[in-house]
Amino acid sequence: MSGLRLRRFLRLAAAGLPLAALPVRADPEPPALAILPLKLLDTSGEPLDQGAEHARRLAAMASHLAADLGGAGGYRTVRLAPETLRARCPDERPACLLAAAQAAGAGLVFVGVVHKSSTLILQLWARLVDARTGRAVLTRDLNFRGDTDEAWRRAEVFLVGQIRDAAPGREP
Repeated sequence: MSGLRLRRFLRLAAAGLPLAALPVRADPEPPALAILPLKLLDTSGEPLDQGAEHARRLAAMASHLAADLGGAGGYRTVRLAPETLRARCPDERPACLLAAAQAAGAGLVFVGVVHKSSTLILQLWARLVDARTGRAVLTRDLNFRGDTDEAWRRAEVFLVGQIRDAAPGREP
């Protein structure tokens, strides 16, 4: 309880007012976070087409991010479907994507890109952006090893911890 609230409480209690007269404050709703579809930048030069496998991993990572950041993760997550965004923002301009997130009720937007530079080396560039201003409020650039489901999932779990630790109202 803040000092001002405590003093107010003590004054009311001293005046003999019943405690039931104090306003009950519900826990604030967690901030709404729109999860944009993740993108892949593959500069590995591998001859094997892994497009379908990577599309599946990107979708799974976005799904896991939404689930893991929701609830106990400190956010209320909103998934923006790729087909909805393609129809609404075919050129993927940032202003349009931010407007789509706001229309979905989100004040924050998650933007993520996985860069595959080789079979063993991948990076995950992640940003939380204020949907009103377009400014980054959190930036994480992570490296992970291995282009496997397990490696991608571990990277996502680590990123969730980073985002959760930086959630508004969370004490360091």
